[in-house]
Amino acid sequence: MKILKYIKAIWLVFVVLHISCESEKRFEITADDLPETISFSEHIIPIFENNCTKCHDGGTPPNLTVDNAYIELNSGGLINTDDPESSRLFEAINTGGNMSQYADDLDRAYILEWIKQGANEN
Repeated sequence: MKILKYIKAIWLVFVVLHISCESEKRFEITADDLPETISFSEHIIPIFENNCTKCHDGGTPPNLTVDNAYIELNSGGLINTDDPESSRLFEAINTGGNMSQYADDLDRAYILEWIKQGANEN
């Protein structure tokens, strides 16, 4: 009976470790995983609403609310369509940036691709 208990305990530890390791696997998101055209209103604004406007609602710049986000990003020098990866917006949310904890890989992919596509107000 003790052997059966040990086998069950070892199996349980294995299952728990396997599940936790699986949940930590990261899958790289590429432009091929995204829609052909990234829409500011359809794709980017929801990211801001879900992750950013708790603080960036007019009290803390930039104001990323629906009516102000596009103007704030472009007039504040946060977007660089010539070198999208060096855009201050992307650097802030990218891994290691001061706002990286508020964006996941999918958010970062959408924002980077939107900037690469010209950061249009669409």
